[in-house]
Amino acid sequence: MGEKPFVRRGRVDSVNLYEVKENELDILEKGSPTSIYLNFAIFLLSIAFSSIAALCTTTTFKYAIVQTIFVVVAVVGILIGVLLILLWNRGRKNISDVIKTIRDRIPSEPLSAVPCEPPSGSPPTESPKPTEPKT
Repeated sequence: MGEKPFVRRGRVDSVNLYEVKENELDILEKGSPTSIYLNFAIFLLSIAFSSIAALCTTTTFKYAIVQTIFVVVAVVGILIGVLLILLWNRGRKNISDVIKTIRDRIPSEPLSAVPCEPPSGSPPTESPKPTEPKT
């Protein structure tokens, strides 16, 4: 029980840390406010296409009001469903814009910025070793 766990660590060359403003964090925390639009759009379009299928496969209706209800459900479902998909698509881009703004705070490094080996004729440079503070 007193054994320490074995820890394996893979080293990385560099780590990018991004600073995030409070309002950006709020936007990311809430998620896309338009995701509910997509859910309702899928629901309405499914209902609309189901009623269109019922209209296409039925030759006669016993009551005319039933046919009218199917037509209204199909038309309203398609119109509102398409409108909600358009609203969802426009709102979805806002989250992507916030993430792009955060990522653009660190400029991409050109490939030539990779450190090079010292010339073969010069001695290798050693970094100074840290000294212990005296107490």
